[in-house]
Amino acid sequence: MRRFLLSATCMLAMGAISCWADIDPLHGYCAGALQCIDNGTNTPTTINPPTGFGFTVSPGPKSGTLLIDLLIPNNADPSPASLSFGLTGTLAGTATLFSPTAWTSGFLASYLGIIAAPANPIGAYLGSCAAATPCTLNVDPGATGFFVYQASFANVTLQGPSNPNFSPLENFATGAPPIPIGSFITGFLHEGTGARDWVANANSGAIFEDAQPPGVTRGGTVPEPSSIVLFGSVVSILAIFLKRRRHSRA
Repeated sequence: MRRFLLSATCMLAMGAISCWADIDPLHGYCAGALQCIDNGTNTPTTINPPTGFGFTVSPGPKSGTLLIDLLIPNNADPSPASLSFGLTGTLAGTATLFSPTAWTSGFLASYLGIIAAPANPIGAYLGSCAAATPCTLNVDPGATGFFVYQASFANVTLQGPSNPNFSPLENFATGAPPIPIGSFITGFLHEGTGARDWVANANSGAIFEDAQPPGVTRGGTVPEPSSIVLFGSVVSILAIFLKRRRHSRA
């Protein structure tokens, strides 16, 4: 992943100055071989749901409040307010809907009501982007933004790619696998002491879900039970026909 050193970076906001000195942005990781592929952009994973994921910071370790934000395409579910996502692992919590209004423009930090560096523009996630660059519009052209589900963890120390790490549980409302294709997992760490001292993942440092949940095709459809039964019946009839044909020839 690209690394952007924020050396003595300061922001003037509301009459106060906030600085992020000698701290790299957060970078997403997934534990386990080949689960997340580092290709210099947002880190794609074809494991759905991903397991053992988290964020690192350099130089570290750094401690503070950690936000895990799941960016779910805004066309993925007709009832976003009914969804919530469980997180287990080193820490446990629940990511709930941050706002009933989807994030469709501007910066993620602004949408969340915080000042962070980097600020994460929506184009870094939604796209459009080149075919080789992970973004939502490449796999879900109908999305126009994201509903954001947030879990907050206090007094977290970010270390290496083994602590802390998370694994998403089933969707609490439906029992379905929780991560629609085209979703992102992002992180923010309140490393400083001021209200504005948030460090975000790099614009290219989020985890990108590049695979449908189990049982869902790339086009987003799940075979209906009646279709499966019909297909099985046709196969059975064909097998009987071929068996009788072989007997008649004998």
